[in-house]
Amino acid sequence: MRAFPISRRISPRSTHSPTRADRARARLHRYGGLVAAATVICSVGVASAPAAGAALSVAGTPENLAARTGILESVAAHPDPAAIPADFVSISGYRPVVEAGLLINPNGDCSSPVPLPTEFDLACKSHDLGYDLLRYAAAHGRPLGPWARQTVDAALERRMHAACDARVNPVSRAQCQVMASVATTAVDLNSLRQDYGNPIYEPFFEHAGDSPSPIALALSGIGLAVGSACVSTVLVRRNRARRITSALAGKSFDDGSAVAL
Repeated sequence: MRAFPISRRISPRSTHSPTRADRARARLHRYGGLVAAATVICSVGVASAPAAGAALSVAGTPENLAARTGILESVAAHPDPAAIPADFVSISGYRPVVEAGLLINPNGDCSSPVPLPTEFDLACKSHDLGYDLLRYAAAHGRPLGPWARQTVDAALERRMHAACDARVNPVSRAQCQVMASVATTAVDLNSLRQDYGNPIYEPFFEHAGDSPSPIALALSGIGLAVGSACVSTVLVRRNRARRITSALAGKSFDDGSAVAL
């Protein structure tokens, strides 16, 4: 493109008056952006809101010592199954076992917004055991403080990322690390909603088989809406710039100068 043959630059705004269609289109995309932003804000607000029924540890109420010991044992490097409360088996319906150095719920699984790599299975089963111990404490009227759920969640994150390190291929390992971050972010979000109290079962955060969970679909829809709004805005501005360029091409002005493109 050749430069303007005159030193005085002419503002496109002074040579092009937006039509009614242009103004309507601009308002439409401005409102679309606001709607997308409001949707994201509302979704974050809903996700961050404490869930009803989450049992909290009341200040001054002693914690269940047996459950406290079980939690600490479940995140230990060399756990001892004998440290689990004696009546835990009859209440939970299973006996915790040690597998690959982790104390786990043998019937547990990875319930997450998206399907996860098989390397995470043991970490998820140990996390399930930790949550069952939290429920055990709450059922005995002496729930554990927020530290307990934070400890269990932190162990899940640490173990998931450690499981990814076993992958030799750098790309595959990086993909695994991303999935670990997605899963632990969903866990942290849910724990925050429940104020790190007694875990409440919420299928909204879980997937069925190979299908993503409702929250994953909702967040994907939000991302698609925001992305579409951004793309539309870029296209509108590009088309407007082209129209302005076409209007300026070969246009003569009062001083005899012309715009050469």
